[in-house]
Amino acid sequence: MVYTPCMEAFDFGKTWTELSVERDQLTARRDELEAELSDVRAKILHLNEILQHLAPLADIEPIENIQGRGITDAIRIVLRSAPDKKFGPPEVRQQLMERGYDLSDLTAPMASIYKVLTRLHDNDEAERVKENGRVYYTWKTQPLPDDFPFDSEEEQEEGHQSAGSGPITDEDIPF
Repeated sequence: MVYTPCMEAFDFGKTWTELSVERDQLTARRDELEAELSDVRAKILHLNEILQHLAPLADIEPIENIQGRGITDAIRIVLRSAPDKKFGPPEVRQQLMERGYDLSDLTAPMASIYKVLTRLHDNDEAERVKENGRVYYTWKTQPLPDDFPFDSEEEQEEGHQSAGSGPITDEDIPF
């Protein structure tokens, strides 16, 4: 219904009723969609778990699970997964989504991704590269420091031999 200067109180009441009904219908539809979205998220989580377990049996390198982690750790995992690849913020978002990370809780997902990437760069965890007017990030691999706390002298010997010889893997990190 369209408001015109000649509307009577009855017309306003009718308009209010029509808008109220439409609002209630949209609210019910939103609730249905949220329930459906919740079911889809649960199914994606379940499928990701199954894929993680099936990957070794199918001779496929499993992708590290990022669900349930904070955004910073999830982005670290994305960058570490391909240390030689340059990721722009849109590619990071795409990788997060492909790996099942739920960005819906973030009010501004891209702003959060930009902020985390900047922090990782500022903390010397990621390198920032500018090419053709775009900014890319890569994981910065670092050798173990000389005072790295090894559990035994044998590990220390092995650690010092391999400390600068290649990128650090997850097995090299004690936590």
